[in-house]
Amino acid sequence: MNNLSRLFLFLSLFLLPASSLFSGNTVQPDSIYLLRGRVLGADSNKPLPNASISVQQINVSSVTNQDGYFSIRVPASTRQSQLHIRYLGYENRLIPIASLINNPNNHITLKPSHFELKEIVVVSGDGAELIRQALQRIPQNYPDDPHMMVAFYRESVKKGSNHISLVEAVLDIYKAAYDSYGNDQSRIYIGRKATDISPRDTILLKFQGGISDALMLDIAKNPEIVFGTDASEYQFHIEGLININNKPHYVISFFPQPGISDILFRGNIYLDAASLAFARMEFNMNVEDRKDAADIFIRRKPPRMRVELNEAKYAVNFTESDGKWFFNYSSTGVSFRVRWANRFFGLFATTYTVNSEIAITDRYDNNVTKFPRNERIRSTDVIAEKIEHFLDPGFWGEYNVIEPDQEIMDAVKRLSGKLRRRSE
Repeated sequence: MNNLSRLFLFLSLFLLPASSLFSGNTVQPDSIYLLRGRVLGADSNKPLPNASISVQQINVSSVTNQDGYFSIRVPASTRQSQLHIRYLGYENRLIPIASLINNPNNHITLKPSHFELKEIVVVSGDGAELIRQALQRIPQNYPDDPHMMVAFYRESVKKGSNHISLVEAVLDIYKAAYDSYGNDQSRIYIGRKATDISPRDTILLKFQGGISDALMLDIAKNPEIVFGTDASEYQFHIEGLININNKPHYVISFFPQPGISDILFRGNIYLDAASLAFARMEFNMNVEDRKDAADIFIRRKPPRMRVELNEAKYAVNFTESDGKWFFNYSSTGVSFRVRWANRFFGLFATTYTVNSEIAITDRYDNNVTKFPRNERIRSTDVIAEKIEHFLDPGFWGEYNVIEPDQEIMDAVKRLSGKLRRRSE
């Protein structure tokens, strides 16, 4: 459990004295095309869920749902551009935007990717050596100079199936070099929040350190969070090769060594086969039947409250540019079961779910400066409270209502013009 202490994802539970509610008016945008379609696999004619949908040259993107359907709003100025569609294991495809306008029933098929391995040596079985080499190559595969980023951040708290807290923010980020011990820094540029708490609710769950945690999930910068000092607590197995962005990637599963009682992680690692750079990682904690797992997250709670951890899952994604890999996205999802001792015999429990996501929307390497100490987000900050100082309803324009179930990349594309570097 020592490794987990580096992941400062803490929650506080305590009695709630008040409630509030956010609302807003929807403003419909002008000169916008709404594109719809469905993405299918050419080999099976089955829908491809979570396929990436983006517009070339601008930060407008979305993903398909579980049935392969997507909808995306694009500026009229992109009429002559193309929609870029990607899915793991399939060839990328470019679709002219003009062909999708007023064509809601368009079906788009992707061909399975068949790549020539050439000099790539395909191995099977134990993947520990590949992970060892990937960790050693981090200084070569990732930037050796600091740079700046703009990001869109969202966090939410749900009670059962209902959202009780939502926070969205635009961030400035100082990204430290990967070959240094310097820490990443972030500050809030603009933000907003929504709360919907009933007077009957007796619990307020606060999410502490969400932005800091989202950046800490950069496992290339902070590999010790998952792997410890030498990754010796895990077994690694090569599951095969998969195509990502028309390039072969190793898929390596990992799980704790037998006999280790600590709460650790398991999941899949995607390594670029040519460079062995970490391209993506999806993992979760082995918390099943562990009554002590909630103690990792809970910072404070009433004595009579009993908390059990249902799930803790994470994802991190990187993008490649000019031979270097950059942190691009991370997400966290933690679910708890909460009940009161000696209340109705403890039979009634409520599930609370905390989610956070961060998506990088712009990146630049000039005028790279650290932030003044009083502007930095700290790992102890509760962003839902911090955001009070950065509210500006006029900033959000047409996107002035928080949509809880909206994909973060859909939110990013709706704000794409404002999620780039700002002139000083």
